[in-house]
Amino acid sequence: MGICWSWLRELICHFLDSHLMILMWAVSGALVMLYNFHSSIYLIERLVRCHNEEESEESDTDNEGYISDADPSTGLDYGAVNGPHAWQTALNNQSPINIDTQQAEQMYISLSLMWIGYEVPPMGIRLENNGHSLLVRACFDGNPPFVDGADLLSSFQFHEISFRWSWHDDGAGSEHSFNNVHFPLEMQCVHTRCGQGQEVSSRSVLVISYMFAIAAENPYLDVIAQYLVAVQRAGQCVEIPPFPLNYLMPPFFTGFYSYHGSLTEPPCHRGAEWFINPLPLAISERQLHEFRKLRSRSGSRISRNARPVQELGERTVKFNIFSPLYQGGSVYMRD
Repeated sequence: MGICWSWLRELICHFLDSHLMILMWAVSGALVMLYNFHSSIYLIERLVRCHNEEESEESDTDNEGYISDADPSTGLDYGAVNGPHAWQTALNNQSPINIDTQQAEQMYISLSLMWIGYEVPPMGIRLENNGHSLLVRACFDGNPPFVDGADLLSSFQFHEISFRWSWHDDGAGSEHSFNNVHFPLEMQCVHTRCGQGQEVSSRSVLVISYMFAIAAENPYLDVIAQYLVAVQRAGQCVEIPPFPLNYLMPPFFTGFYSYHGSLTEPPCHRGAEWFINPLPLAISERQLHEFRKLRSRSGSRISRNARPVQELGERTVKFNIFSPLYQGGSVYMRD
């Protein structure tokens, strides 16, 4: 028995010392390396496939305006089939328009535009993604802030703010344009005549509009941009810390454009007065990207929410300049 065990031990030692054992170890190591390499290739292919699917989904989103971007709750659609060209609206006095700065009529006004209460923080501010725009609403302890002066016949109180942008094109986001040039983002601040309630109808509406151009970070815009992640899906709302509305709406008192137009969503009621600040505000690429993450009710990104420019027709665009000595009657073309 001892002889057999000794013989077996010598055989094992001889086998371990042989080239065959070395070869077997080498083959085993190669098989392990090959398995790991194959697993890595499979994992990389899977990641690439997932990335391509995401890009395909985003590409579909980019083209959704040519398919359907409808809001089923309102029927509002910016697509190629049922988009703005198919809306049933009046044929004249529609908004938005292109502002030809060389053709605007210079108008002297005896009162500058007055902003009352915009420096006071409201009780609360709410952001809402309604499926085709971002809305900013506020509640106040007492009367809402209001604007007066210029050539307004009465005071107009704050109602809400909405935004217009394009998902991918910095030159097609705004509704209004200056000399046929659009901006990445337009902010429209809707006001209603004081005493008429909060219903926005065909009459007694003032819309104060601001354009945004790509520049450095805007800390005043960041009071809402940092919270847009909470309203990325349509129908989501979020209460945010209140801030003075003049953070978003810096007051301007003179040197602004005005014209008679309409609301820019169906049924596009006429009778709205538009005041447009010609000086664009700043927005960074990062802040604009936060707007572009917002999604419609179909679950895809809001690709575009701007109505195309409408014919000016017989209307006049005015460039309003405050002059305390003005007594009426002087209107002439801008230089």
